[in-house]
Amino acid sequence: MPPLKIMKTVSAVSFIALAAALALYYLTDIHIFKVLAISFGTVFYHFYVRLIVGIYIDKVKQNRADITRPWYRIRPWETRFYKRIGVKNWKDKMPTSFPEYYDLRKHSPEELAQVTCQSEIIHEINVLISAGALLGAIPFGMFPVFFLSSLAAGCFDMIFVVMQRFNRSRLLPLIERQRAMEARNKP
Repeated sequence: MPPLKIMKTVSAVSFIALAAALALYYLTDIHIFKVLAISFGTVFYHFYVRLIVGIYIDKVKQNRADITRPWYRIRPWETRFYKRIGVKNWKDKMPTSFPEYYDLRKHSPEELAQVTCQSEIIHEINVLISAGALLGAIPFGMFPVFFLSSLAAGCFDMIFVVMQRFNRSRLLPLIERQRAMEARNKP
């Protein structure tokens, strides 16, 4: 099942489970239904918010990020870090919502670099939004549930930030070589 469909399905199922657990808690006042409602609510929050952020950024940016902006620059230490953690060995095993965006047969290296910038922004926003789930601990208590779900979700998104920056670090030299070749071939 494609990752986007999984996210939509998990969002829908967790929302239904949240509603059922809440209803059972209010009808019976049995504590386990409150725990289940909080658990399903945090799952719903983390999946649904990621869908909304991704859809919104896709509509706004349309894979046309400015790859020259300072935020997107790869720092010298990053290349060493990516090599040390072996990004090249595991990045292709991670899910991709829109694999067609990353196809070099359909897109230029510059277009792919723009996609990596947009995807990086989506995942960085998701890291920040993960912390928003902590606010659920105010009315419901159970801080450890909210903290652990926020931490896990934020760390998961950081994996994708690292992947996008790694991919861009490999695309940028290719883009520079293409630009140099084009400049040499101009009359």
